Amino acid sequence: MTTSASSKRELSADSARASDSGKHFICVLDFEATCEENVRIKPQEIIEFPSVLLVRNEDEDRLEIVSTFESFVKPVVHPKLTPFCTELTSITQNDVDGAEPFESVFARHQEWLKEQGALSPNNTVMFVTCGDWDLKTALPNQVAASLGQSMKHIPGCYKKWINIKVLFDEHFGGHHKGMLSILSRAKVELQGRHHRGIDDCKNIAAAAIRLNEMCDVDWTIPTKVSKSEW
Repeated sequence: MTTSASSKRELSADSARASDSGKHFICVLDFEATCEENVRIKPQEIIEFPSVLLVRNEDEDRLEIVSTFESFVKPVVHPKLTPFCTELTSITQNDVDGAEPFESVFARHQEWLKEQGALSPNNTVMFVTCGDWDLKTALPNQVAASLGQSMKHIPGCYKKWINIKVLFDEHFGGHHKGMLSILSRAKVELQGRHHRGIDDCKNIAAAAIRLNEMCDVDWTIPTKVSKSEW
């Protein structure tokens, strides 16, 4: 007998819930990075580091937004943004020229999570992304380029995540290709500008809140875990 991915997540849910003795946070993350039309830039550097933090209200079984984090990031290898990148993201050269380098922004992001209680021993936090690229590819590559380190030295919360598209596939069937498709399924109107990181985070958070209202969702089980050697 075979077991589906969704069934495997359900089988491990009881043990995960048993370990949750405090608050459970959800951190929505959606990087923006240097890019060019029809060209793969190497290395592709993060230029916006945004997040929306939610907490699960266990008594009422609902998600509540508690804080946001947004920072531009100064690219180093390719410091000049392409016109295509600015058109896609609305991020300007002045935005990144005045920003801190990745290592400083990443440290502030971790401090923000600590201040919000998401990294407290009695609490848990799970990242939610729209796809696997942010934490599977972008962050490990940026950590290697900026810090000269592997993901071994990075807090464990950044090494596992829920791809919200997988949750929508599991609960509704079909294949949800991107953020616009999950917003359509959740009947959530797009707010702000698509491909602007902080706006995407807010839209993904809205979709997560709506999904939680419509379905029985376990937000403690990742759909993806980074390779142990990272």
